[in-house]
Amino acid sequence: MADHGTTGGDIKTHAATYDRVMGMMKWGTLLCILLAALVIYLIA
Repeated sequence: MADHGTTGGDIKTHAATYDRVMGMMKWGTLLCILLAALVIYLIA
């Protein structure tokens, strides 16, 4: 793979970013499910 200049010292930054992205995905998924349930409720 190409060397992009990252070193092992960036692991903490990468881990923090990963945790943040996973958190946004979790809450985004929950919000989408709730929004879909609301739409189904309003249509029914």
